[in-house]
Amino acid sequence: MLVVRYAYIFIIASMDFDYKILAKYITNELTLEEQARLKEWSCLSEDNKQLLEEVIQMRMLKKFNFDTDKDKTELALASIHSIINKKSVRSIVRPLFKYVAILFVVVLSATLGWYILNPAESYVSIVVKPGEAVKKIILEDGSVVWLNSSSTLRVPESFSFKKRVVSLEGEAFFDITKHKGSSFRVQTEYVDVKVLGTSFNLNTHTENNELKAVLVSGKISLQNKEEKEILRMSPSEMVTYNPIRNEYSIETVNANISSAWHLNQMTFENSTLREIVNKLSMIYDVNINLESKELADRRYRCVINREETLEEVLDILKLLAPINYRIDENEVFINN
Repeated sequence: MLVVRYAYIFIIASMDFDYKILAKYITNELTLEEQARLKEWSCLSEDNKQLLEEVIQMRMLKKFNFDTDKDKTELALASIHSIINKKSVRSIVRPLFKYVAILFVVVLSATLGWYILNPAESYVSIVVKPGEAVKKIILEDGSVVWLNSSSTLRVPESFSFKKRVVSLEGEAFFDITKHKGSSFRVQTEYVDVKVLGTSFNLNTHTENNELKAVLVSGKISLQNKEEKEILRMSPSEMVTYNPIRNEYSIETVNANISSAWHLNQMTFENSTLREIVNKLSMIYDVNINLESKELADRRYRCVINREETLEEVLDILKLLAPINYRIDENEVFINN
């Protein structure tokens, strides 16, 4: 119907007008003089104005504009123009179908090309609920993702030819397989991570809702939603992004320790007790109350296996510093 509609429009328009200007407009090749002529012509009547609006829509339609061939367009318009002077409507309509077919082929090839390179994607969400064990996920391209507790990874059922895009809410460790000509991108709420052949840790569920990225090996860059690079990271760097202040900070860390959780370990390097209990709260799905600010600011360095129970972990902390704890169903109270 689209092709017939525009073919009919071109027949009506071409009787007193150089139809080639319309063809050149569609292919974006008008000179300044021709642009002025087109504008002047469109002001002659409401029909001309309406036609120009239809042609503008035709030009802007991605499925048509993706691969439109100027020669084919002009051939179709020229053929249509050549039959305008025939007196019989029947003699116009009958040969018209041949030229409509030419336009149809152009539009169809553009549409198919657009869908091949930009396929409609359907996604699946992989969820690790609070208290559940780390989930290892092998993606279609051979990349491996370890998804932490209280996290969600959204992945397409099939990656496109030129890009591989996933979305993360929570924490995950990525070991990405490099594919020539196909970038890998991790989308988060505020910033995205562009990846080459790389392993890194990404966490969107930190204290103060900051995003933390730790690069273990390879190269990654943090980008805004317009895919403009904000900064590029080097191995053993940790970048912290505060979305409220729109500020970034960089520090050097032991990348292996920072990402040890995906090996079923929790590693805390100079972490405050508040940071530790926040992590434990997510893992064991409990509410931990610190009854002393001085205690909350105390720093620890320790490695804890995830196979240990909450009581066993609290006993380890009790050995490291003088604390006491009490467990009341889903509530934990820690004091001096």
